[in-house]
Amino acid sequence: MKNRDLLVAVSAGALGLLAGCAQNTPVAGAPSRSQTIAMSESARWTANIQSVMQSRGEVVQTTRDRSYGSAIWTRGDRPSLTSIALTFNYTGSDRYLSWAILSGSCGTPALPIIPMSNFPELQIGGGGRAQVSSSLPVEFPTSGSYHIEVYRSRQQGIDALIACGNLKLVG
Repeated sequence: MKNRDLLVAVSAGALGLLAGCAQNTPVAGAPSRSQTIAMSESARWTANIQSVMQSRGEVVQTTRDRSYGSAIWTRGDRPSLTSIALTFNYTGSDRYLSWAILSGSCGTPALPIIPMSNFPELQIGGGGRAQVSSSLPVEFPTSGSYHIEVYRSRQQGIDALIACGNLKLVG
């Protein structure tokens, strides 16, 4: 009888110890739940856009212009909208350029995430600078891999490709 009472007492003590260990104790320095939510609401995709190597004619010679830019892609006013701000400095002679956001990283053959007609043209101004801020009819992605490509024309293709930049999710 004494053994059984002792066993019950030890078992009760062990269960109490396990229950104490199972409590959620915050770790010092770890973000709280409210900080994590705020962080995800301010998340954005950013890209540094650089010119790409291009072949000229049938000669294997390659040239690289000094075109470059940046982009910030954020949540929009509604769940089905996003906003993008794109700045691009272009050293070529074209006055209008097109661009798109595609899945994968630079060099990956892919179709734009939405039709090309949804991406407003970049109008090259004085000094070779173009800037566009626009809403895109697409939900904000919270994972995956994306990149921006800039083209000489509305025809998406390797021959028209001027620059590319991998998008990186921040925040």
